Amino acid sequence: MPDIRVAWYNLENLFDHATADRHPDLARTLRRELRGWTVAVRDRKLDQLARVVRAMFGGAGPDLLGVCEVENERVLGMLADRMAMPGRNYRVIGHDSRDTRGIDVSFIMDANLLEAENTGHQTVVKRTATRDIFWVDLIVRATGGVFVAAANHWPSRTAGQYESEPFRLLTGETLSVVVDELMHGFDIGTNIPILLMGDFNDEPFNRSMQEYLLGARDRGRVTRARSPRVLNLMWPLMSVRNPGTHRFGSDWNMLDQFLVTRGMLRTQSLVRVLPESVEIFRPELIRGSGSAPRRFGRPSRGMDRDGFSDHFPIAVTLRAN
Repeated sequence: MPDIRVAWYNLENLFDHATADRHPDLARTLRRELRGWTVAVRDRKLDQLARVVRAMFGGAGPDLLGVCEVENERVLGMLADRMAMPGRNYRVIGHDSRDTRGIDVSFIMDANLLEAENTGHQTVVKRTATRDIFWVDLIVRATGGVFVAAANHWPSRTAGQYESEPFRLLTGETLSVVVDELMHGFDIGTNIPILLMGDFNDEPFNRSMQEYLLGARDRGRVTRARSPRVLNLMWPLMSVRNPGTHRFGSDWNMLDQFLVTRGMLRTQSLVRVLPESVEIFRPELIRGSGSAPRRFGRPSRGMDRDGFSDHFPIAVTLRAN
């Protein structure tokens, strides 16, 4: 029974260099932000991120990596190239959204182990479009098992946690509808295994996650539910010892999360999750002051060339029967 090792990582503003070819409106939006973001700086950032990803899963790296805050498929391809190691065949599953800052959610997969069959996306519009919800149907080559992976980057808390909350409530409701449609769109019916991942900019206990996405901490509520409930795998890590994936000031937040449908919880499923495998990957290498993620930043607002991202990545293992 092969295992599929999955990771999620907010790459923190992984842009192409400042003078790269981009839409004039986007170039104007990013002009000040990308001041000093040269090819050399971009490549240093890519090298640093690749060091983290290659170190995951005991140095074997992930089989599937979901990411957010990447400008485009070209830059993600550069990261995939740097992730290369013997036996790996990393390929990008990219997606270009209508986000006003041009940052997207996408995947990198090992094509030796997984095959991407279909992709889909859902635009979430508040006053302007936010990052799309992006998903892909994946086939495990060794067994033929199929599962869906969906990447998320919900509206930020920049305007204030509660002032911006309505936008995340809207996105949570939208994702719940997407999950319901996916569960009814396969021959195996509502037991299709679906893995949701992302930077949700809310925590497992927030309204957007519990009331609108229908996230639960109790496995039984998910397996017995007729509604598209999902199990939030991060609840066991909600402790002082595992404070979160991101720190704002002195406050830790569990913003990066994995959630699964009941199809991922059934022992007879061709692809199922191993809930006890969930972890926040935070080796000493990527920790900064106060054990917070050591961020790379950018020249226009302060940069640490030995930094990485302002989020820790998270990891989980799937079992393919």
